[in-house]
Amino acid sequence: MSSVSGRAVEPKFGASTEVKPERMLAGFPWVSAIVLYTLSWGWSLLRPNTLYWDDWAYFDKPWNYGIKTLNVMGRPPWGGLIETSLLFVGVWAVTVATFLIFLVSSILIFLFLRDRFILSLSQARAAVLLFLIVPVNHARISVAVFDYTTSYFLFYLGWFMLVRYKSTKSFVLACVILFLSFKTHSFLFFVLLPFLHFVWLNKTELLDFKKLNRRHLQIIAIAAMPLAYVIARSLFWPPTDFWSNYHKVYIYGNRIVRMVALFIPFLLCSAWYVLRVRSKKFVNRGVFVLACGLGCVALALFPYYLSGNFAEFRSPFEFRADWRSRHQLLVPLGLALTVVGLNELLKWKGKNLVVSTVLVISVALNMFWGSQYFLMSHKQEQLVELFKTTKDKVEIASVEDQTLRFNGRESIFRSYEWSGFMTLAGISTERPGCEELPTGSALTLKSDKPYLKALATRDLSLYFEVTPCSEVLVQND
Repeated sequence: MSSVSGRAVEPKFGASTEVKPERMLAGFPWVSAIVLYTLSWGWSLLRPNTLYWDDWAYFDKPWNYGIKTLNVMGRPPWGGLIETSLLFVGVWAVTVATFLIFLVSSILIFLFLRDRFILSLSQARAAVLLFLIVPVNHARISVAVFDYTTSYFLFYLGWFMLVRYKSTKSFVLACVILFLSFKTHSFLFFVLLPFLHFVWLNKTELLDFKKLNRRHLQIIAIAAMPLAYVIARSLFWPPTDFWSNYHKVYIYGNRIVRMVALFIPFLLCSAWYVLRVRSKKFVNRGVFVLACGLGCVALALFPYYLSGNFAEFRSPFEFRADWRSRHQLLVPLGLALTVVGLNELLKWKGKNLVVSTVLVISVALNMFWGSQYFLMSHKQEQLVELFKTTKDKVEIASVEDQTLRFNGRESIFRSYEWSGFMTLAGISTERPGCEELPTGSALTLKSDKPYLKALATRDLSLYFEVTPCSEVLVQND
């Protein structure tokens, strides 16, 4: 972890000196970033053509089916274009692109964290490493959420251009890129961060109220972008009635309390920092970084609570998250800054114990969950072969999976996934249940293979326990 703990002589926090263009990437932790990132996410490249989750709803559809689906959901005309183009090459192209996009996004973040020295070099290095490998959003492995991934890249690219370059042309281009990222609607809220960053960088001009200048017009333009997108959506690409509630906002009772509670740690930390600064007392800069991190986390989760994606009392950081980890899309930056802030506050003899501990735990969790997705890929293939053995032998009324330990984040198979497996096996996909098909059988997928042995051999030893529906109905009475 030498790239994290390096202690080169650096300008003081908040210095106004800009980094020269040729030195923009000086100090980026290339070796640590590539090694840790590959350990954490390289498993996705081992079987890059695998379909997961919602991908199975489209596996036997025309290549442009996804575009049509996005249209009825109220997604913009440019939504899904990159994904569809890559799918024309192959699923592996989307998998590789996903792997690269998050790595490139970390480079963009390093650039604007180091611009004008918002963070010290060691802090920026640690933040980048944490951003890359915090164990969230494992749903990125699914092609179905690649549109979110491209939004992610567009957002950080637009943010970087907005704060790094000063010309009117670069500002317009940055705004266009940020607007394109709004195809993932949570960025309509998250755009507050580049807005505040831009305001902070240009505060001298913005505080000059004697006349309206270019900076005033620019912040008005940035603030108006989310509203412009919402209006354009309602006029030009509205969702069908079936999808009208997909991004509906729910504001009532307990949900309001929970959304407000998201910001309490940020508000308390910020208040303490401001009071210490105003009273001219010593305050560790880690408090400022911690407050920024907590604020970013709260803002990252806010739209998902607002739209009801987290049920009452459900934590956004579940161990068995199924595919809900896609709602953690915006969390990595905030988590990274939070850990860096805590690290500055809890340093013992100059050691980065907090950062190092979180890095180790993160890599371990990513490798474990990655092994689950790896086995899940094999499981799907072996399950298709197992279904083939039932052809003309068993009339399937229902299927239950009791081998969730082989599924990524212990996700469950949806109906369209079972249908996809059965279609590939060449058998009927009808599963009406025992009540509708009393002459059929209920299949329970099982395996006696220990997890580590299955991982070593890649043989899951799957089998179906077949129970006649007549017995199932008797047990249910």
